[in-house]
Amino acid sequence: MFFKPDDAEARGIGIIDELIELVGLLEGGSMAGIITTDALSQVVLQYSTIANALNSEVPVYYLAPTNSFSLKLLSKLTDRRDVLLGRVYSMDDLATALKTVQDDSLVFVSNFSVLINIKSEDMLILRKIVDDKNLMLVLSHNTLELNELDLTGEFKRLFIIPELFELLMVMRTNSYRGHYRLNLSILKVPSEFIGNIGEHSIPIDSKAKLFLR
Repeated sequence: MFFKPDDAEARGIGIIDELIELVGLLEGGSMAGIITTDALSQVVLQYSTIANALNSEVPVYYLAPTNSFSLKLLSKLTDRRDVLLGRVYSMDDLATALKTVQDDSLVFVSNFSVLINIKSEDMLILRKIVDDKNLMLVLSHNTLELNELDLTGEFKRLFIIPELFELLMVMRTNSYRGHYRLNLSILKVPSEFIGNIGEHSIPIDSKAKLFLR
């Protein structure tokens, strides 16, 4: 099936406000694969993305194989709590969940790469569902074991077909004398932001301290 590009401004959400100038917005029909290497960067990613969607009145679904969601942490960024939670343990579970969510929604999946039976054909099925339902899908994985010398290989290991994603990024936090920075390795972005591929470091003092109190 062929279609003409839409000139209308697409609706999207910022993964993290401080990153919008670097990677733009996650638009409908888009997938982001994000690796975090510490608990703070995972918390900042997860709750910032979900809060931004809720504040933009985008329906939000949070899926994970564990009970890893905190309304207390979400309340640090938004007064809205209308996020729907679900458990997924396999790619079949995830595909079934995506077929039931509301169109034009944000779906945030935590610890994606521990799901069983992740195969290439399943990733293509996810991609088709995202396109058909105009979803914003974030597949995240937090790991302490990451080969920093072969990030392309790590994305292939954790997300199987990295070519299917609009955004690929590694996030890490570090601190020095009470100040916090988010260090980024950006491997893939929408074409308008191609000049930002590479390494970046941005201050996130106010956001980090919200979660550390």
